[in-house]
Amino acid sequence: MVILSDYGKGGLAHIAEMIRRARRAGKRVLVDPKGDDYSRYKGASIITPNLAELREVVGRWKDEQDLKKRAQALCQSLKLEALLLTRGEAGMTLFQKTRTTTIKAEAREVFDVTGAGDTVIAALAVMLAAGAGLETAVRIANRAAGIVVGKLGTAAATHGELFGKK
Repeated sequence: MVILSDYGKGGLAHIAEMIRRARRAGKRVLVDPKGDDYSRYKGASIITPNLAELREVVGRWKDEQDLKKRAQALCQSLKLEALLLTRGEAGMTLFQKTRTTTIKAEAREVFDVTGAGDTVIAALAVMLAAGAGLETAVRIANRAAGIVVGKLGTAAATHGELFGKK
C-alpha cells in the first residue's frame, strides 16, 4: 500500500512516476489530490478529493446524478478503482465503475477539521491493508474522520473509539 498526500507544495513533483513504479511493484496507491490537473494521478487505485477539490477538476454539477456521471467519467479517464468524495457533514460518497455508495457522516459536534482528510486516507489504507473490503474500509474511514473533527487541533482516532473497545 502506498499513500501519496499531495499538499500542492511541490513535494510530489514526480507523482506520476511514483504511481507508475508503485503499481508496477504490485502496490495499491491511494492519493489525496490537490490542484486542477488530476492527469498526474492516472493509474492510482483510489483518490480522495473533497467537494471543493473535485469541483475544481470536473466543474459544478447540477444534481447528484450529474455528480455521479462526472465522478465516474473521471474514474474511467484516470483508470481508477474508485474515487472517494469526502463531503464534510454530508459524509462520503464512493464512486466505482458500476456502483455508487453514500455513507452518512456520523453525527457529532465539529470542533476542528484539521487533519480530517489525512485521517480518511490513513484509515482507509490501514483497513484495506488489513484485508477489509473497500466499502467496509470507507465506513471505518468515515467513522475515524467523525471522531477527529470532534477534537481540537490535530488529533487521532483510537482503536477503542473506532471499534467501541476500551
